[in-house]
Amino acid sequence: MLHVFEKYRTLLFILAGAAALSLFFLFKPSPPQQEPPIAIEAKEPETDAPQSAETVSTDDRIFVDIKGQVERPGLYELSPHERVDGVVEMAGGFTKDADRNAVNLALKVSDEMMVYVPKKGEVESPLPPGSPSGTSGGEAVLVNINSATSEEIQTLPGIGPSKAAAFIQYREENGPYRSVDDIKNISGIGEKTFERLKELITVQ
Repeated sequence: MLHVFEKYRTLLFILAGAAALSLFFLFKPSPPQQEPPIAIEAKEPETDAPQSAETVSTDDRIFVDIKGQVERPGLYELSPHERVDGVVEMAGGFTKDADRNAVNLALKVSDEMMVYVPKKGEVESPLPPGSPSGTSGGEAVLVNINSATSEEIQTLPGIGPSKAAAFIQYREENGPYRSVDDIKNISGIGEKTFERLKELITVQ
């Protein structure tokens, strides 16, 4: 028996080593599986959202100067679609002495426009039909509002320095008057004032 063991000792050691290695690899704990890396997308920097088309650009704002019989005369910024009525409202409304009939509230405003609200009694009573204006003859001398000076325009009934300046400002900004009806586009020239002046002015 001992002789047999000696004969196969080397083989037995080899088999025992193989068995030990098999058991080692069989029961060896497997390494923990690594989870695949998570790809993180780089966020692009947020940009300001474009302004809505309804947002009013500052370039579309206009400035209007309102004077005379309003609660808060001064310079006001507003939209180009506003009318004189809106400017008067922004200025706190008419004073108790304001001559509301002398102001065309429906007139559309424009940039650098001046609105003048006269006081009651500031506008003189109209001359009788056919009466001369600043003349001694029987025929009235018409005032050419396309070339008249401030002093000449002030010879018209009910027209003071402020309104005369408005006459001149209008023709400088809009070109020559095309008809006497154009004076109705001037702030402070209402229908009654127009009826009083239309026979006394010309646009030659």
